[in-house]
Amino acid sequence: MMGAIMSSTSGVRVADEPSVGRPALRSSAVPLVLFAGAAVVYALTIAHDLVSLDVWSADFGSWHLGTTGNPWIEGIRIPLLDQNPLRHEWVLQTHGHTVIGRSPGVIAAAVPAYWLSGSDTFTTTPGGLTAAVLTGALRSRLTVAQAAVGALVFGFATPVWTVAANGMWPHTLTVLGICGMAWAASGNRWWWAGFFGGLTLWGRLHAALIVAMLGLLVGLRRRSPAVVLRVGSVSAVFLALISLWTSWMYGTWNPTASYDTSPFTDYASQHRLSLVNQLGFWVSPDRGIFVWTPVTLLLLPALLRSWRGLPDWSRSLVWGGLAYTVLQGVLNTFWGGDVFYGYRLGLEMLACAAPALAFSAVRMGRIARAVIGPLLGVQAFATAYGAVHDSAWLSGDLVWHHNAFVTAAQHDGVGTWAQLVVAAVAGLAAQRVLGPRLSDRPAQRGTVSSQTVP
Repeated sequence: MMGAIMSSTSGVRVADEPSVGRPALRSSAVPLVLFAGAAVVYALTIAHDLVSLDVWSADFGSWHLGTTGNPWIEGIRIPLLDQNPLRHEWVLQTHGHTVIGRSPGVIAAAVPAYWLSGSDTFTTTPGGLTAAVLTGALRSRLTVAQAAVGALVFGFATPVWTVAANGMWPHTLTVLGICGMAWAASGNRWWWAGFFGGLTLWGRLHAALIVAMLGLLVGLRRRSPAVVLRVGSVSAVFLALISLWTSWMYGTWNPTASYDTSPFTDYASQHRLSLVNQLGFWVSPDRGIFVWTPVTLLLLPALLRSWRGLPDWSRSLVWGGLAYTVLQGVLNTFWGGDVFYGYRLGLEMLACAAPALAFSAVRMGRIARAVIGPLLGVQAFATAYGAVHDSAWLSGDLVWHHNAFVTAAQHDGVGTWAQLVVAAVAGLAAQRVLGPRLSDRPAQRGTVSSQTVP
């Protein structure tokens, strides 16, 4: 299938054939093709008719900064925000100025696009890059075909498409940053891991927990202070830049100043470790990771069987994602608000687990192998439905009792259910056609490294 495979964790090249030029060229083009394809699809399906005020306010802040050169909005009428009783969630009064209060990254990331276009064009670059860098990470232990399929599932059969690539949410950056850390770690590029970790902080500051656990756990396992130093030092530079940003925009060096953090601290003090809230991330009918992305549940047994043989960095990301998700459930309600389809607060967990799940897929049992094709067909169709219907979402008070896709399908009638069946059949057909190309195990291709096997 591939002429040669590069083992990113050992740095040893294992060649199957003497001549590897053309296969290597083809494999190196896969991330570029995925980036271009994802960017086009994401650009065609970004939200237009109905957009969360979280996203809209960030876009407004980016547009204003890109077209005027300053973030101050005092004296500017913004009816959509001014007439909202929760205006204080998006607009802050600080050091004599009025300014949009959002994570630094969600404002800064789109400024170049607004500056260049002079309009309200939203950039889809982060979403497209996510597919490309994840492919690079998965190719450390998988074939080109396996890595491409894994990236396609991640990008188009999960809420990465309906949330992170649908508007400028914080998850647009955190998901990209986590996938970038995976790519960097898969090739022992620890300076780059720190870079992408820093990018993750610009999306959500408390995602520092993921960055820290990646660097510390890998450093401890390998007895390598250099890993910790490289990841920590570069990401610390990004943290300092956040403080510089908040000093300029909000008049304080406190890196949390872009948000009113009192609701989070109040929630944490009142609810502490709520089991119901924690379970909501996983099994809530309209916000659960296992509900919208059931392939993650299907792959859990394979993950457990494969765990000890997985690369240390992929296991560290899983631990980091779990710790982050628990912390997120301590600070905030699991459903994460309204005006989005699928889940959003679980996206960081999904991104952290994606490499480990993809590496484990080759050890699926008989039942899992029999159903994964139709299951992915259904999952992809349900995701695509939300990507093209801006209004197909449910409010937070319904997330324990209803599911957005099921509700919409019941409203649409038999046509949508028939399309769902067709999607399942298509998934089965794709499995039959691609199955032989996706069945190789890493150990058979010389990709298991001494650094990753206990």
